[in-house]
Amino acid sequence: MKINICIPVYNEEDNLSNFIYSIDNYLENFKYDFIDLDVIFFNDGSSDSSLGILSNSNYKILSELNNNGLGYAIDRLFEYSKNCNVDGVIKLDCDGQMDINEIDLFIEKIIKNKYDLIQGNRFALSKDFKAGGFKKIGMKFFSTILKLFGINIKDTSNGFIYVSKKWLENYKIIGSYNAAQQIILDTKLRKLSYSQINVTIKNRASGNSFVGIKYPFNVLASLVLLLVYRKTKYVITVPGVIILTVGILLFINDIYLWLSGSEDKVISNNIVIFMIILGIQFIAIGLITNYFKRENKKFFN
Repeated sequence: MKINICIPVYNEEDNLSNFIYSIDNYLENFKYDFIDLDVIFFNDGSSDSSLGILSNSNYKILSELNNNGLGYAIDRLFEYSKNCNVDGVIKLDCDGQMDINEIDLFIEKIIKNKYDLIQGNRFALSKDFKAGGFKKIGMKFFSTILKLFGINIKDTSNGFIYVSKKWLENYKIIGSYNAAQQIILDTKLRKLSYSQINVTIKNRASGNSFVGIKYPFNVLASLVLLLVYRKTKYVITVPGVIILTVGILLFINDIYLWLSGSEDKVISNNIVIFMIILGIQFIAIGLITNYFKRENKKFFN
């Protein structure tokens, strides 16, 4: 079994040396002989000395000159792992908040059950963890949103996760801001299996979180686009056909009323024009979306 340990990095010079030291120790004492672990870092355009610190390690480094966002970094790490034909990916952060030794918890669960997504949950064990105000609001908001899809995940923004080879086969991450909630929703939309596992998350000792006031809006937009991408027929094309059909029927009725002398105008209600135009637009968006999906182009990125 081959598993990639994937770590996005952006301006983590204060945390990287200790993290790499912890990774070294973990791999040195790794107890599963039948599992081949590879560690891959993605440097997302760090402006500090992060890349230099990574270059002194013995691990694979993917790097960009410019910062593109956490979602982009995760996408690149997943795409690289997919091309490596791995059996799964464990993704975690290098900011010192996560316990590297808890990778074993994911591996033990993988051995027992072949889940496609295992989501870390910080709330059972991390009693001292304190989330910022915007992050608290975001976690509660997206937990509620995901419950509407029948997804019962306690920690919707945890970056300590596992995804399987099956999950990687046809995954989609839209945008570059973040991917945590997209990963959960995409698992449900593709009818893949998922589970949760309790992990320990510490408060960040140094560095800054990217989460701010724009967090809920960016993530919500990406979730809507993901839903459109996965369920184009049901959320765009079919509603478009229905709206257009109703508009045409109303137009036919207006012509009848005009010919019978009941109305002075061919179109008596502007809602008819609106529905016809809206229906055509929905159908066009659906057709364009399906075209780019078939062509496998990065239309939504």
